[in-house]
Amino acid sequence: MSTFDRLLAVFNAVFENEIDPDTITPDAHIFEDIGINSIGMLYMAVALEEEFGIKFTNEDFPAMKTVKDVVNCIEGKL
Repeated sequence: MSTFDRLLAVFNAVFENEIDPDTITPDAHIFEDIGINSIGMLYMAVALEEEFGIKFTNEDFPAMKTVKDVVNCIEGKL
């Protein structure tokens, strides 16, 4: 399973029916297109850390603007 597919599964698990899965594309902006707020992003970060066995730092978050940015950050930590 690709990193993107695993990330999509985590999005669906964390936000259940709150987010339309069709909006989660590699180029989608997390805040503007998907509609996640900063608290939601923290929940996502915790779930992604558990899923991938990684640890995000405060420096990682400003660079994560799109779904692809998140995928690249995760892959950089694996």
